[in-house]
Amino acid sequence: MDLAICPNHHHHIQTSPRTCISPHPPPTIHIDFVTHPREDTFVPDTVQCALHGETRQTFVCTHLLGESSGLGFNREENPGEENPCPDAWCDDCEIIRAAHGSWDSVPEELCKIELLCSECYERCRIRNTRPSVTFDDLSLLRWKCPNCEDWHSGPCLDFGFSEPWYWKKEYENSGRWNEVSAEGLRTPSETFLDPDYCSIDGRDFFVRGIIHLPIIGAADSLRWGVWGSLSLDNFEKLLAMDDDPNCVDLPPMFSWLSSQISEYPDTLSLKMYAHIQEPGTRPQFRLERSDHPLSLEYHHGITPERVREIMLRGLRAVEL
Repeated sequence: MDLAICPNHHHHIQTSPRTCISPHPPPTIHIDFVTHPREDTFVPDTVQCALHGETRQTFVCTHLLGESSGLGFNREENPGEENPCPDAWCDDCEIIRAAHGSWDSVPEELCKIELLCSECYERCRIRNTRPSVTFDDLSLLRWKCPNCEDWHSGPCLDFGFSEPWYWKKEYENSGRWNEVSAEGLRTPSETFLDPDYCSIDGRDFFVRGIIHLPIIGAADSLRWGVWGSLSLDNFEKLLAMDDDPNCVDLPPMFSWLSSQISEYPDTLSLKMYAHIQEPGTRPQFRLERSDHPLSLEYHHGITPERVREIMLRGLRAVEL
């Protein structure tokens, strides 16, 4: 079942029950670049991004860096197979370019260009493209939270699932822990469900995490709180390091999406990876690229108009 989460209940999606934090977009991650020059020309054509690894180099104006949003995204040409990420600049820089006729005539101090990896370039495009319906337009929506029954105004950006698709009602009396020895050692029962983890018959294992869909023209995201499968080895590692700060050093864990999101065609078994966060915060799921609509919105962004449609269908939402 899809659950909308108002600000009062936001921590049920973003964090584990041990921690309650205010709503916020994914944290900004500092990125260091190391260029790899081609031997024939000594012109760098790839960069090593701390977040995305080795990717194609791109160039944007300095205003488009960081968490900027809604500044406009202009390019010297349409993306193509040979150049999928043409140089880009904001609307203010476009005014300067147009006034001088071309970039060749623009003084260097008026428009500074920065190096960016191609994955960061795409996120930059999503944040700064100006859609016909803007994120600010969502402030006209009013909706009722199914958890607290209060009415709220503005966008609802958190939807979630309380159990994996494969959980059945007959499992509901199962406990988290079994006492297995006179010494009182505790081990997880073969079948259990809690707000963070799930095991079914000691054979299928799941963790609850977040899929962030970046919103076009905004520095925020629509967040799906979903379940993903894990191997027994990875599941045991997470249980053992549940409160260990070193859990953030665990490598990404392969996962199959195990929630059926009604806003999309069949979402079960989409390939993704669980990226483990600090204790008290749920993993972030990163979807593999595919032509599935959920994957396309994950990698290319979701429009504010689409967010509005999801709210109107999934909530008792009205427009003011």
